[in-house]
Amino acid sequence: MKRLFIAFFLFLSYLLSLNVASAQTQPTFNLTAKNFVYTDSIGTGGAAYDAMTFDIYIQHTNAGASGPFEYALGQYHFIIKSLPGVSADYTFYIVPGSTQFTNTLATPRSPTFVMPDATSQTGASLRVNSNTVLGAGNGPIITTTFPGTRICTFRFKKIVGSISSGVYTDFFQSGTSGYGNNTSSAWKLALPTPFTKIFAYVGTSSTDISMQGTYTVDYNPNSPSVSLNSPPDNSIDNPPSINFIWKKDTVSVNYIFQLFSDSLLTNNILTDTIHNNTDTFKTVNGLTLNTKYFWRVGGKNSNGVVTYSSAWKFTTTLGITLNLKIIPEGLYFSLFNQLARRDTFTVYLRNTASPYLKVDSAKSVVDSVNFTGSFTFPNAPAGTYYIAAKHFNTLETWSKAGGAAMILNDVTSYDFTTAASQAYGSNQKLKGSKYCAYSGDVNQDGITDASDLIKVYNDSYTGLTGSYLKTDLNGDNITDVTDLGVLDNNVYSGIFIARP
Repeated sequence: MKRLFIAFFLFLSYLLSLNVASAQTQPTFNLTAKNFVYTDSIGTGGAAYDAMTFDIYIQHTNAGASGPFEYALGQYHFIIKSLPGVSADYTFYIVPGSTQFTNTLATPRSPTFVMPDATSQTGASLRVNSNTVLGAGNGPIITTTFPGTRICTFRFKKIVGSISSGVYTDFFQSGTSGYGNNTSSAWKLALPTPFTKIFAYVGTSSTDISMQGTYTVDYNPNSPSVSLNSPPDNSIDNPPSINFIWKKDTVSVNYIFQLFSDSLLTNNILTDTIHNNTDTFKTVNGLTLNTKYFWRVGGKNSNGVVTYSSAWKFTTTLGITLNLKIIPEGLYFSLFNQLARRDTFTVYLRNTASPYLKVDSAKSVVDSVNFTGSFTFPNAPAGTYYIAAKHFNTLETWSKAGGAAMILNDVTSYDFTTAASQAYGSNQKLKGSKYCAYSGDVNQDGITDASDLIKVYNDSYTGLTGSYLKTDLNGDNITDVTDLGVLDNNVYSGIFIARP
């Protein structure tokens, strides 16, 4: 009898050990598709979109009872309403790097759009195959914090053209069906196969917990709704420094500004969080001229959920281009009708009204043969400006009274060399057949005087040599008596900047 009792006890212990895993409380979860963003990358306007992105989140909801939720496997299937065309007309893929899983091998695989689909009552579905087998201890732990752990972000796009915005915003099948506590039959949760399944490691066993879930599609009706304002969508001729503006909404606790260089929003140039819900602007400087950009703003609610606006696009201006013809007196050899070398000028555009403030500046090289440099001003709006040309040992020279009219995305030409009156106050010197800017303002104090003469004299006394010497007025790489000859007459006359 004793032996029989011992055998029975051992057998009971064995049965109990077999059922430890099954006795453990299984994790419950919320599986949610959310953060839907609809975009128009081909510029058809607000009536149509060509792409949609959305996230899938999974949140552990009974940690106190089940302990940690170690993710094992997951496959995801959606029933969608039929779309124009066939599956080959669309792409459906996972946005790289979008998962929050600590083990990226847990990311599902091979998303496909199936249409026609005989297993779907609507004839169309999105399918995402399960991840690789991870093994107990290698699965990511699912968070209990709302909205959960992001499994990944998906992007669905029409390859050519766009479709009605109403199709995207009513994309998934509505209603109620399947098992669990799902609130949207967008999730395909029952036969025929394939359908959505979630597995967790309960003990060391990969266990199907699909019936423990709540399945939803959240179109974020109560989430932030950020509306963009400026620069307008599809706008052109924007300066390289822009103040981006959007409208305040009632839900966001802060905003996330993003700038991209591509319509797929994959090449992020700038992301910046505005840590309050009061400021609804972001200033960005130094954008590249004649370039198309894309921008959007996300609103973050009190639960930390970010909902992005549609992306707007804009193009920066080519700016004002000035082809300026000017000759530094000392470098000009009238016999050969050319300069001793190509040289750099800085040109300022100045307002034509007092106090004649600088509006923009540019540097360029003036050619030794055609005496012309091309200067681009990215920050100046169209208007009339004084042209103030500076060279490192030449007197600053302003354009004639009244200024010169300049427009965006076009070329303005101005020639100082044709007449003395092309300079303000006729402040130029005739040399051969060309009018030249006065050389010799070595210390750049706005006048040719004894202080400049002393510098040239001292360097000529020692025979100073080198490239681009301030005291080498004729550009022959030595300061000598010929440079003194260039300066003497200008010092005697006390030539100074002529300006309004």
